[in-house]
Amino acid sequence: MKYIFTFVLVIGLLFGSLGLSIFGNVPEYSAQAYSGIPTFSIVKVVTGKSVTIKTHNFPAGDTFKVLMNNMGTRGVNGYHVATISSGSGGSFTDTYTIPAALKGNHQIAIRLQSTTGSGYYAYNWFSNKGTKYGTGGAYKSKSGYYGHPYVSIVNVVKNKNVTIKITNLPKNDSYKVLMNTMGTKGVNGTNVGTFNSGAGGTHTMKVKIPASLKGKSVIAIRVQSTSGTRYYTYNWFSNSTFP
Repeated sequence: MKYIFTFVLVIGLLFGSLGLSIFGNVPEYSAQAYSGIPTFSIVKVVTGKSVTIKTHNFPAGDTFKVLMNNMGTRGVNGYHVATISSGSGGSFTDTYTIPAALKGNHQIAIRLQSTTGSGYYAYNWFSNKGTKYGTGGAYKSKSGYYGHPYVSIVNVVKNKNVTIKITNLPKNDSYKVLMNTMGTKGVNGTNVGTFNSGAGGTHTMKVKIPASLKGKSVIAIRVQSTSGTRYYTYNWFSNSTFP
């Protein structure tokens, strides 16, 4: 099965009592020499047993609790499965045990939430079906490609454009970039750009926010293969200038 479900929800800072993720608030933490937003991707799933994640752009010297909960909860108020230190920050890989209450679930939400008061958190989900399915569907294909692509937000100019970074792309695949309203996952959105993955790996590009979505507070963005491989990844961003 070659569907690769990637749902990398990138979460920045808690904004007031509404708890909204507003990427432009990052400079508040400039004293820590940290900029950007923390994210994590799913590396591997052992059905009913464990999930391995890889973090990206985590702040240094922060402590996070790892929570798992039912799909749709974003991991909020989930089962506390571990507490970790971000150490020097950046990227690290770790494995967590799936709690007994969730072992039979088809899909599981996972969340990393700071316990220090910094306000940083990130969440994702994975399919509890082992290494060939769902967002945890990292597998090695006949072409030698391993894992799944995912998209993160680099910066936003309100109502004008967004710069995205697509990581772990397979070689020689063609993609279109779509934008749509929040909740659509970008499906059937406005086509704002195309590219070829070439040698694979990482691709960064800036795309314009379409007129139909200007004024929207949150926008979904999707990177979808057009070559028949069926690889795709989606995310969302707050339509506020960041950083």
